[in-house]
Amino acid sequence: MNWTAKLRNYLSEPTYGHILGLFRIVYGCFMIIEMGLYLKMDVVKNAFILPKVHLSYSYLEFVQPLPEGIMDVIQYVMLACAVLIALGLWFRPASFVFGTLFAYFFFLDKGIFNNHLYLFVMLAFILGFTHADRFFSLRNYFARESSNDFKVQRWEVFLIQMHISIVYFYGGLAKINPDWLFHCQPVRTLVEQMPADHILSSWLKLDFQIAFETYAGLIFDLAIPFLLWYKPTRLWSVLPTLFFHVSNSLTFDDIGIFPFIMIFATVLYFEPDELPIIKNMLPKKGKASLPLLDSAGWVKKLMVAHIVFQLLFPFRGLFLPNPVNWTMIANRFSWRMKSQTRLVDEFRFTIQDGPNGEPLPVEINKFLNPMQMNAVSYDALAAAATAKQLAEEGKRRGMADPVVKASIKVRWNGYPPSYTVNPEVDLSKVDCSPFKKLDWVMPMPH
Repeated sequence: MNWTAKLRNYLSEPTYGHILGLFRIVYGCFMIIEMGLYLKMDVVKNAFILPKVHLSYSYLEFVQPLPEGIMDVIQYVMLACAVLIALGLWFRPASFVFGTLFAYFFFLDKGIFNNHLYLFVMLAFILGFTHADRFFSLRNYFARESSNDFKVQRWEVFLIQMHISIVYFYGGLAKINPDWLFHCQPVRTLVEQMPADHILSSWLKLDFQIAFETYAGLIFDLAIPFLLWYKPTRLWSVLPTLFFHVSNSLTFDDIGIFPFIMIFATVLYFEPDELPIIKNMLPKKGKASLPLLDSAGWVKKLMVAHIVFQLLFPFRGLFLPNPVNWTMIANRFSWRMKSQTRLVDEFRFTIQDGPNGEPLPVEINKFLNPMQMNAVSYDALAAAATAKQLAEEGKRRGMADPVVKASIKVRWNGYPPSYTVNPEVDLSKVDCSPFKKLDWVMPMPH
């Protein structure tokens, strides 16, 4: 039997779905927390309504904010869907609606991009194609069913395992570069920027600790998926996983609930009879075989195509002409987490009417919010998009030929200050095709 047949047989094996139900509850509860934070921070107004510039993704320029009232309603719909996911009631519609609306928010503006938000969107859709609502759910209660009345095919659990493993492993691959291996960057810069009163500041800033974080982080990301999948090392992998994510949560202030979802995701790698809390709920051995919850053939093919896409898409940057880490082209959606840092020394836009006009400084904070300014300091295409929209604003104010230039100087991964884009070029008229060499982008520092 060849390996494809073995894999197919493995993925078709019946298994108890209790862990799926448990993860559904955890995911739904964390999404309730996430939606609560969005409402508390008034994300709709601050991220999508107030900024005059919107940093659209390439080929998704048609995704635009709706009126504020509708956007507020969408948030409450997402909150309701998260509750339904956690309860396992009207689960599939709730998962697909939640995933679609979260994706809409996510793709509205590059400024809010974070790898963990991308993961949350993917998990909503993936869970929606499983039978996670047949275990520990209100659906069971109203249908007078038990979590012990069914089994699922192993691919339903394997699918989520693969996603979590891709996050880890591809995050590790992104760290295999000279800056990480030989200069402990960006870890060194990240910890040096921590405030002195941070609970871990004095410890994390030691040279030994910086080196430990650098290499331990690399080894952990590359190894942990395999250690969790391999039964003899599975249990021993829980403690380093817990330490890794808790320390990240204490170190970084922009990763929110992500570390805790990843901690709870470790249960996905265990067999149901390996977890005492579930083992005690399983039917006694010798009970008649249980019905198998199956899925349509097109669902399985769609999931295979999705995993193949997730495995290949992160490598697209290898076939594009611009440096991935410097321009951010092909950096997003590739799980390149904490693989670089930039300290901004200068951030200035000017606008003038025609090439000989007088340059006027732009009060950029009236057009961009802090998250967008951070994105523009990283992303050359976002800088050009800002310039193009500023030029449109100039035309609305009576300029015949607006010329927009940007002086954005950063210290990338500890290197001396460098301009990200040519400060003498009119960014409002540059070619932004990701498939061409961008001659208006300054050379990557080395």
